[in-house]
Amino acid sequence: MKPKHRPILTEAQQALLDGVQVRLIKPEEREEFDRLLVEGHYLHSADFVGEQLRYVAEYQGQWVGLLVWSAGAYKLKLREQWIGWSDQQKRRRLPLVVNNSRFFISEAFHIPNLASRVMKLNLARLSADWEQTYNHAVLIAETFVDPEHFRGTTYKASGWTLLG
Repeated sequence: MKPKHRPILTEAQQALLDGVQVRLIKPEEREEFDRLLVEGHYLHSADFVGEQLRYVAEYQGQWVGLLVWSAGAYKLKLREQWIGWSDQQKRRRLPLVVNNSRFFISEAFHIPNLASRVMKLNLARLSADWEQTYNHAVLIAETFVDPEHFRGTTYKASGWTLLG
């Protein structure tokens, strides 16, 4: 069996991995956040429905990534089969599902492992932030990956379960 190739990082890249932090944006940062998201993310949109939180990943004051979480999709057959909720349970518990609607790492900061590091840091605080903002925790996080553009490596590396 061939050993997995692990990229050798420069000191600067390792410093970035070690020092990156994820935080909620401040209200006065919303306009700039949305502008950068529309310009940089391939979907070119910053419009979301329902409950939502916006996060910035930053290193030494520079924004290296943007993340948006919003209300979970209303109906997903594979998710509902995986969870096993009845229709009544789904109606009550759907607000506990959130969707990683956008995840963008600036091109200038595309280094190995940064996206999964940012995702891990974000997930570690997501439920507490959601509860603080919306008075309920997060039970499940979901996302959609467009296979025409991405392989979903960050989500695989972060331990997500592929449902379809």
